[in-house]
Amino acid sequence: MSLPSPTFWIVHAASSLVVTGLALGVGKRLHARLRLSHAARGYWTGIWLLATLPPLLVAILQACLPGAAGTLPLALPLPIAIDQGLATPGVATMLPIQVQPSLPLAAMLACVYATGLGIVLLRWLRSSAVIANVVRSARPIDPAAWPGMASAAEAARLAQSGVSMRATTRSITPFAVRWPRPTIVLPIDTLAQMGDAGLRLVIRHEAAHLMLRDPQRSLLMSAIGALLWFNPFVRRIAARVQMASELCCDAHAINGDAAARRALADAYLHTLRKHASMTVLATVLNPRGVAGHSLRIRHMLHGDANRMLSRASGMSLTGLGAAAIGLMSLLQLGLAAPATAAHSDPATSSRSSRDEVLAAAPPAEATSFRLDPPLAQPRITGRFGDTGSIRARPHRGTDFGTRVGTPVFAPAAGIVVAATTQYPDGPDYGTVVVLDHGNGWQTLYAHLDGFDVRVGQHVEAGERIAQSGRSGRVTGPHLHLEALRDGQRVDPERLLQ
Repeated sequence: MSLPSPTFWIVHAASSLVVTGLALGVGKRLHARLRLSHAARGYWTGIWLLATLPPLLVAILQACLPGAAGTLPLALPLPIAIDQGLATPGVATMLPIQVQPSLPLAAMLACVYATGLGIVLLRWLRSSAVIANVVRSARPIDPAAWPGMASAAEAARLAQSGVSMRATTRSITPFAVRWPRPTIVLPIDTLAQMGDAGLRLVIRHEAAHLMLRDPQRSLLMSAIGALLWFNPFVRRIAARVQMASELCCDAHAINGDAAARRALADAYLHTLRKHASMTVLATVLNPRGVAGHSLRIRHMLHGDANRMLSRASGMSLTGLGAAAIGLMSLLQLGLAAPATAAHSDPATSSRSSRDEVLAAAPPAEATSFRLDPPLAQPRITGRFGDTGSIRARPHRGTDFGTRVGTPVFAPAAGIVVAATTQYPDGPDYGTVVVLDHGNGWQTLYAHLDGFDVRVGQHVEAGERIAQSGRSGRVTGPHLHLEALRDGQRVDPERLLQ
């Protein structure tokens, strides 16, 4: 399995950045315009899903099934590179040496991505190991250790539902985990220093994380975030989801009790003061930055007058968002497709050239198709079907003698379906441009010095598309022109006006 082309890495990385950046910007604007609560957890989770999954799935689909994207932009497959031109490999030693880079660009991009992914995964594994070690070393809490009846009753209620309460001597903030069993871990000093009412609310807050399945959601988002480690917009949307989850858990802990608002805010401030003196962050469930902490405290004390998103509105926004991002995903697939579409079917390209039927003239029903000369002063030096001399087999095109850098013009209107220095399975062709003229007609230009067009571009007859050269396996500078009708090579000279 070969590495994806540089186009694959560039297009999909750029698409991920564009899609998630737009999703974050539009999501924030709609959030303010609709006056939604910051605790609209479902809203931001939907934004995250729509922003991250479609571009990622498109990239995975193309990486695993490159043929799925290859047929999108092309009406016909690219011509198979079959004209080797020269008979003996000895001639090739007389050509200028083309030094290839020690590490192709595709491999360099793959190494950069793999390195970033590895660093993110190692950091996640280290953090997970710290959490697992804390949970493993924590001990069950003695009923006498609870500061009052409220916190003890809350712990007993959770124990009946299968949630374990444990204490640790490590200097951490309270947190909850689902594996190997639902557990809430509290530091010993919190039990000793926090009041009964505040501790009860802290326990209710952590229990709400378990009820909302936040540990599982956090694991999924961490995995997707690792795959998209290069995208800062993914982390910002994930932070919005996390903040909404924290506010939902705060609301669950308060449960409409006005007296509990001040107690939870005091408990939160106590936790923040303890957290400021910690050397190791052992939990990711706290917002980063003063703005996030201020928002949480305001919600604890005063609630949120803004509304939650209704089910009907949520479904409508989800449908519109899915349609928009679906279109962008198709565009992403189409932009990356030329790099994949250029690869011929191995079974087709491996056919023996002796089994191919050479057409000396175009089919009778297609004689209306004509080509203008591709050069301002065309001089034919090699004809279709020529054999002998240095040729290994019959010539598949028409050669024009010209100097390096001579402008090459489109002989008819068409769409650029290839413009590359590495034509698939055709290193002897050198730099190549292929035009699709419709109705089954294609033309191929080889041994170029460079090209002035891009894949997908429409060109008119007489428009400059390239410069002639001596790239690939040649004895001297010239332009090699091939014409194809429904994939069958025909004599280009008979089509020239």
